Amino acid sequence: MTTSMTGSRRRLALRWLAAIIGFPIGGFVGHLVAGPAATAPAALISGLIAGAVIGTGQAIALGLPSRPMALWAGVTALGLGVGLAGVTALIGQIDTMTDAVALGAFSGLTLGAGQAVALARLRVPNAWVWVLTTALAWSLGWLTTSAIGVALAAGWPVYGLSGAIVSTIISAAALWRLAGRESVAPATT
Repeated sequence: MTTSMTGSRRRLALRWLAAIIGFPIGGFVGHLVAGPAATAPAALISGLIAGAVIGTGQAIALGLPSRPMALWAGVTALGLGVGLAGVTALIGQIDTMTDAVALGAFSGLTLGAGQAVALARLRVPNAWVWVLTTALAWSLGWLTTSAIGVALAAGWPVYGLSGAIVSTIISAAALWRLAGRESVAPATT
């Protein structure tokens, strides 16, 4: 089975942009189930839920078959859950722009590392670049959300639509570059 990562880079980047919708949905459901991400346990649960929704949307946008899709969604959920819980355990409730940017950097690193492994399994060259890209993209996503005045004290597990637009455009550009001119081979497992 081939993945949709073998198509045109432009189509891949455009499909990736459709994954924006996973951010507000995942954030809402995570917040609804776990409540505000004000404690490490609540942050872990809401991050796992939001990450699973976001990761599933991204995996669908990538056109991944079932096993790579499950891996992508799983590492995104785990990365966001651990990242959000870790930052919340260190600094408490995320309620300042500085806290939000730190959260974006750390959760971007944690989920980006897992996603980079998934990209490497899909034989994407230089997949490690994805770790740095997601750290930057998620930092700027949180910066955007806090800069437009979204109340951080509400304890959302992920930034909203404004931040999702920014971070997804950044990651789409990186994905476009990583996909390169050659098609990416499908995962074998």
